[in-house]
Amino acid sequence: MTSILHFADVHFGVEDEAALARLDATIESLKPDVSVISGDITQTGSEAEFEAAARWIEQLSGPKVITAGNHDTPMYGIVDRILKPFDRYAEYIDPFDEGLFEDENVIIQSMNTARGVQMKLDWSVGVVNLDDLDQKITRFQQSDWGKLRLLNVHHPFIYPPESPLQKTTDNGPEGLKRLADGNCDMVLSGHVHVPFVIERKPGGSELLSVSSGTLSTRRRDNKPAFNHIHVDADEVAITMVEFSDDNYVRTEKFRKKRNELSGWRREGHTQMRTDAVVLDTQR
Repeated sequence: MTSILHFADVHFGVEDEAALARLDATIESLKPDVSVISGDITQTGSEAEFEAAARWIEQLSGPKVITAGNHDTPMYGIVDRILKPFDRYAEYIDPFDEGLFEDENVIIQSMNTARGVQMKLDWSVGVVNLDDLDQKITRFQQSDWGKLRLLNVHHPFIYPPESPLQKTTDNGPEGLKRLADGNCDMVLSGHVHVPFVIERKPGGSELLSVSSGTLSTRRRDNKPAFNHIHVDADEVAITMVEFSDDNYVRTEKFRKKRNELSGWRREGHTQMRTDAVVLDTQR
């Protein structure tokens, strides 16, 4: 069994202090094997925010797989944002990032979809570098066929209908197709501050798009939340853990047998198919 905590958009500088104060006991009960953080760890990319973020990340038990978000570049330093957008991130966050996590059930990698500046007005838009993505897919394919393959990014490759943000991630649709054709099982993201689980089939096999909520005060009409992903030999379960009335409450959003996922269809593997149970895939 593998227990994965999935966080995004903590936005230190505007973090939800009450939610973070109650987090430790809940995390302990979930017995995580790895924590995944999908970017926007800070609000403005300041040193003080990164220092606070590093203290929090250090306290998370076990290995971490982390990627940056668009808010993790210097918001108020245009020269630094152009010339060295991720230097502070590298100084404060990289020391905690394993880069890759692999056990008997899963393999998890990260890819940076954020940019400091872009040749467009909206610098917050995500970019999928397809060459980088192909390298991630190659590494996935070097793992045992039965392991679930999870890619951690900040921006959803395709925005869900329920998102208050509706933008287009550069190369997002093509990126999802390549991941599906390469038998990736799940893309973990943040950015929109809306928890969701969507089953997609953009290419040769099924792919799950999974987004965490936020533990900041920038909630867009949602409560503070993160995800707990449970993977064992038989099934995958994704639970939203939401902070409500000074307590964390768990709401299962998705459960499915592993032999219904692409990881069990690789290399001609066949199993008797069973019915999936999908719960509350839309908010």
